[in-house]
Amino acid sequence: MNVMATDLFRILGKLHVDRFVMPILSLLYTVIYISAPLFPPDWAERIPLPIWKTIIALFGLLSACLLYWSRRAPLCVTTIEALAYIGLSAVTLDGSFLIPLVGALYFCVSLSPASKAVAGICETAIAVSVVTFGMHDGNMLFLEWAARMAAVTAVIAAAIAVRAYRIWREAEQRADRERIRTEMLTRQRNQAISRAQVAAELHDSVGHDLTTIIALTQGFAEATDVSELHAALKDIGQVAREGLADTRHAVHTLVQRHEELSLQEDAMETTQASDSRSGFGSTPHSLDEIDAVVAHARAAGLAVVLTETGRRCHDPEQDNLCFIICREAITNTLRHASEPTTIILSRDYGDDGTLHISLHDDGHMSEHPGADRKTPVKDHPGIGLKQIGEQCLQTHGSLSYGPDENGGWTVKATLPATGKKEDDSHD
Repeated sequence: MNVMATDLFRILGKLHVDRFVMPILSLLYTVIYISAPLFPPDWAERIPLPIWKTIIALFGLLSACLLYWSRRAPLCVTTIEALAYIGLSAVTLDGSFLIPLVGALYFCVSLSPASKAVAGICETAIAVSVVTFGMHDGNMLFLEWAARMAAVTAVIAAAIAVRAYRIWREAEQRADRERIRTEMLTRQRNQAISRAQVAAELHDSVGHDLTTIIALTQGFAEATDVSELHAALKDIGQVAREGLADTRHAVHTLVQRHEELSLQEDAMETTQASDSRSGFGSTPHSLDEIDAVVAHARAAGLAVVLTETGRRCHDPEQDNLCFIICREAITNTLRHASEPTTIILSRDYGDDGTLHISLHDDGHMSEHPGADRKTPVKDHPGIGLKQIGEQCLQTHGSLSYGPDENGGWTVKATLPATGKKEDDSHD
């Protein structure tokens, strides 16, 4: 039933039927009033009856036509109709032309602000009271006034009901639009998060592998004197550099789009912690995988010292982020440091499960990370560390990096325990 009423109101609203109802009713009443036997008052006995009826009909027609503009200026039309009602009642010595006034009042109450609606009600009540008190006295006075005020009250109640329904519909439509907008932004946000995860996986996994290939081929090429092998290794290194440049360019594009969308969503509080923590690749990494990264660095000629103190808490999210930080730091050393020889990597677990990571290399560099002077490629520096820093903040941790006062480059991170155990990661 409610759905049928809603559909009916929607159809009527599109057709603007309510704009014509009151004018037509007022016009019909004027026609009926003129068609009935009509006798002018004593002061107009000398006016021929056809002329008298024509004058009344014209005033009734103007009042009916004026109702058509009630939607645009409800209070103004109500004021004019109130004056016309008083004037016609004084001329005809009856209060018959009440329909145009209550019609204007209907639009005034249903469409105007509260203050103007109250003003329209007051004007109508005053007009009805003036006409009634001017034409009646004694017992008939109260009965006539009550009858007219009952009609006015019924119109006011109908207008308030229509007003309340319109406000409810507008609120419902706003809620629907907001829900659709929220769903659209949430869908875009999820897509952006997915792209960011792919970008992080490309940057960390593919970027690290290509960097290791470049370092190994360059080191082996410098150690051999065979011209054919030297040329082949040079070609391999060049292909790897081009692949690394293309990969990092793709990563930068994906991250830039993600950041642009994030700026549009700053006003929305729809951030989901589970989505943000699942970044940097869809497959979580374990601490044991750091051994493979260390092996690559050692194969490239670096001495890597790895120490671990404290009791490991086996937190999957913490382990995954620790692996990402270590891989990124070692990759930056291989890629950007000048003549590094040693990497010192330490992991220290606190009593509360907090993990402190420190990685230091002894390479000589003027800027880190940045463009490699020996192997220049079209690069976008700082993407990896920036993304990792944001991930650390989301887990209430911290990440800092920069040149060490004793030379080389140092990366430090603090990762609090997330409270999840390794068995919970598969839930």
